Amino acid sequence: MFTVIIEFRTSTPYPIQLANALTESCDVALLLPHNFPEKLLHGIKPEVRFETFHMPRVRYPTNLWMMYQLSRRIAQFHPDVVHVTAWYPWLTLSRLFFRKFRMIATVHDVHRHPGDAETWPLPDVLYRWQWRGARHIIVHATTAKEELMREHAVAEKKISVIPIGAYDLYQQKGTATFPEQPHTILFFGRIWAYKGLQHLIEAEPIITREVPDAKIIIAGTGEPFERYEQMMINKDRFVVYNQRIPDEMVAELFQTAGLVVLPYLEASQSGVIPVAYAFGKPVVATTVGGIPDIVAHGETGYLVPPGDTASLAQAIIALLTHDEQRQAMGHKALEKSRTELSWADVARKTLGVYENVVHSTN
Repeated sequence: MFTVIIEFRTSTPYPIQLANALTESCDVALLLPHNFPEKLLHGIKPEVRFETFHMPRVRYPTNLWMMYQLSRRIAQFHPDVVHVTAWYPWLTLSRLFFRKFRMIATVHDVHRHPGDAETWPLPDVLYRWQWRGARHIIVHATTAKEELMREHAVAEKKISVIPIGAYDLYQQKGTATFPEQPHTILFFGRIWAYKGLQHLIEAEPIITREVPDAKIIIAGTGEPFERYEQMMINKDRFVVYNQRIPDEMVAELFQTAGLVVLPYLEASQSGVIPVAYAFGKPVVATTVGGIPDIVAHGETGYLVPPGDTASLAQAIIALLTHDEQRQAMGHKALEKSRTELSWADVARKTLGVYENVVHSTN
């Protein structure tokens, strides 16, 4: 079996960890954008046939030429399958170049998030077409599978649910270690209204009334941050890194955190939770999308209703004031990252998809 994996995002370990794990069972070529983070590239196994391609700015029509050139490079590998691990608008517009391949698409989000409409100001039909040319679709949660079947009439046999593996590339050999600060709360990732950060900020006075030395770290970018600053009652309780977080800083943030909070109002799944689990951190998250699929309530963290500030605060307080329970949940999270969220298990399931696609078209 020979697969070519293509990734168009420039800041995710997902394609690297998947490619590395697949080398145990098949031949893999990995094609990544030219500006992919150098630190993550160091984690690619020698067994992976790795190449980069130059990706113009998304608004440039030269992307069409790039896609044509990319299809020609892929053809030189004579792959059994081509796995696109993230959608790119120009892939939709250049589908004809890829018709000769057995295409598999990983769909991270069936619907664009509210913030995505501003980042990618394109017709929704282009987004919905991301899976149209694929022989098979991989999603990360049962809710996403149900949405594809219910809203887009995709046949059940064409969809497989495979979770995101635990991102342990941030723990590469040589990464500095930092002591945990038990009363530190981490919010990590994109900052848009649907991420519910406002509810964590509103919960701060309730939390610090019970845990006076609690500190909330906010790390990420998105919409203008001024509105969130105006919500803060006790600004000295917050540490804000309103920037794109360098890869070397990710390990420090997750190591020092006592727990990770995801107060999302809407989500398909989360790439933050697998990172938290890989660092042995429990999470407090909301019951939206596929998050309940990977957060075992009372075992690897707590689940609360979205938009419920009081419940969010109480769940955080419960972990901050019970160190043994918090540590036990962290151990469970780490165990989950090494078993059902292990990349070996993700690769095994993904290889099964590849084999089914090849056999069904022979």
